[in-house]
Amino acid sequence: MRSNKALIVLSGLALAVSLLISLYHLAYHNKIYPHVFAAGREISNLSLETAEQTIFAQLPPALPEFNLTFGSQSWPLDLAGLDISYQVETTVQTAYLFGRSQGIFTDMANKWHRWWQPETLAIKFTYDEAKLTENVDAIIRTVAEPVIEPSLELQADGSIKLIPGKNGRLVDREQLTLQLLNQIGNLNFNPVELPVTLTTVTVDPNELIAAQATAEAIKNKSLKLTHEERVVIIKDQELVNLIGWGGGWNEAEIASQAARIAQQINRPAQDAIFQFGGQTVTEFKPALPGRAVSQAATIQSIVAGLEQLAGAETNEQIVALTVVETAPKITTESVNNLGIKELIGKGESTFHGSIASREHNVALTAGRLNGRLVPPGEVFSFNQAVGDISLATGYQSAYIIKDGRTILGDGGGVCQDSTTMFRAALNAGLEIIERHPHSYRVGYYEQNSPVGVDATVYSPSTDFKFKNDTPAHILIQTQVDLTKNYLKVEIYGSSDGRKAVLSNFRLWGQTPPPPDLYVDDPTLPAGQTKQIDWKAWGAKAAFDWTVERSGEIIHQKTFYSSYQPWQAVYLRGTAGI
Repeated sequence: MRSNKALIVLSGLALAVSLLISLYHLAYHNKIYPHVFAAGREISNLSLETAEQTIFAQLPPALPEFNLTFGSQSWPLDLAGLDISYQVETTVQTAYLFGRSQGIFTDMANKWHRWWQPETLAIKFTYDEAKLTENVDAIIRTVAEPVIEPSLELQADGSIKLIPGKNGRLVDREQLTLQLLNQIGNLNFNPVELPVTLTTVTVDPNELIAAQATAEAIKNKSLKLTHEERVVIIKDQELVNLIGWGGGWNEAEIASQAARIAQQINRPAQDAIFQFGGQTVTEFKPALPGRAVSQAATIQSIVAGLEQLAGAETNEQIVALTVVETAPKITTESVNNLGIKELIGKGESTFHGSIASREHNVALTAGRLNGRLVPPGEVFSFNQAVGDISLATGYQSAYIIKDGRTILGDGGGVCQDSTTMFRAALNAGLEIIERHPHSYRVGYYEQNSPVGVDATVYSPSTDFKFKNDTPAHILIQTQVDLTKNYLKVEIYGSSDGRKAVLSNFRLWGQTPPPPDLYVDDPTLPAGQTKQIDWKAWGAKAAFDWTVERSGEIIHQKTFYSSYQPWQAVYLRGTAGI
C-alpha cells in the first residue's frame, strides 16, 4: 500500500516538473532565454526582432578613436579606417540558440547554469584584418625595444672593448589584438593599455670578463674553412662575434655562420646535356655532382677550430668542411661517344677598365670559340677557329697597340681570349705548339695573374696553337660575364692522369715607363679625358711549365717574355672641335 502511495507521489512530481518545463519553454517561445547579455545590455525575454532593435540602439552613430596607451604616451587607433561592420542579426541568432542547439540534456544544464552565471557575448562584427595588423604593428614598433646583449668590439688599435647590453621591451601582439577585438565587440571604447613585458640582460659580470679574455686570445688570429678550391676565412670582428659568455662560444652565431657557408657551397646535382652538329657542340652542360655542407659537422668543426685558436700559439687554424656529394642521374660520358667526360683544364682572366667596344669584342670572340671540338692528335689554331676579325664580321673598333702607338683597330680585345685560352691549355697540360708574348705589358692580363702568362694573336702571322695529345676529343667552353668583366675558358675531355704545374715565376731587367701618352678621341666630349692604359715598366719575365704523368715528364718548357716599357695612355675628347 505504501509503495503505491510513493509511486503516486513520484508520478505527481514528474508530472509537475514536466508541466513546469513545458510552461517555461512555452513562455520563451521565439524569445531569448533569461540571463543573456550582448555588449553589456540584457536581451533576455526578447523576440529576435526586439533584441535586434535593442542592440542597434546601442551602436554609436560613428565609431570613435580608440587610444592605445603605455605610461604617459598615447596612440589613436582609427576604427573608422578598419571597415568595421557589426553583424547584429548574427549576434541575436547566436543569443537565441543558447539553450537550444546542443541536445536536450546539455541545453537543460546550460539553462540551469545560466541562472547562476549569466551568458555574455560580444556583438559579432567584420573588419579589415590587414589594416588592423598594420596599425597595431606601427604602434608596437614605437614601443618595443629588443634586448641588446653585451658584445665585444675589436677597435682600430687592436684593443677589445666591451659594449654593455641594454634591457628591452616586448609587446604581446596576440594579447593586444584579442583585447582590442573584445572591446570593439562589447562597444567598450575606453583606452587600452599595451601589454608590455620588460626583458632584461642577464649576463653575469664574471662571464663578461671570461669572454673578454677569450677575445684577447684570438683577436689577431683567423679560422680558415676549406672545401676543394673554396676557402672561407673568419677573422677580426667576425671571429670575435663567435665568442659566447662564460668562456663558451656563441652557438647561434656559429649556426648562422655555418648556414651562410652552406648557402655558398651547396648545389643540386646537374645532369649532363650534350648536343652537337657538324664540328661544334651546340648545347653542353657537364654532369656535376650535387653537394651539401653538413651544417651540424660544420658547427662542430668551427667550435673545435676556435678551441685550438684560443689555446694554442698558432695564428691560423685550417678546418676541412664536411661535404656530402650526390651523383647526377645522367653523366657526361653517357651522352656522347667522343670520350668527353670531365673538366681537364681551365683559364680565367678579368678585364676591368675596358671600353664598351673592347668588351663587345671579348664576348664575340668567346662565342666563336664556344663549343669547338678538337679531335685527338689535331692542332687547334686560335686564328682559324675565330676566323676573320673585321667590322664586316661584327667586330667593333677598340684600342690596340700597333707600331708602338695606341690606335683604334678592328677587334681590339681579342687577345683577352687568346691569353685566357693559353692559360686553359697550360692547366690542361696540352702540348703548346705556338705562343707569342705581347710586346708590352698589358694591365688586363696582370689583374689576376703573374706577369708573363699571356698570348698575343694577330692574323695571319701571329697565332696561338696547341695540340690535343690526349686519347679523346676535347671540347672548348667559354663563359663571359660583362657585369664583372670576367672571362673563363674551360677544356673538357678525358684525363689520362697528367698533372700540369706552373712554377718559378720571375721578373728582371725592369726599365721605367716613358711619359704619359694622350690620344685624340672624337667620340668623347671636348675637354674630357679617360685613361685606358696604365704605366708599365719594361721587363723580362719567365715561368716554368712541367707536365707529368705517372712519374714521367711528358712536357717541360720555360716560357719567356720580353716587354718594352709602356706609358699611361689617356683618351682626350675632341668632339665638337
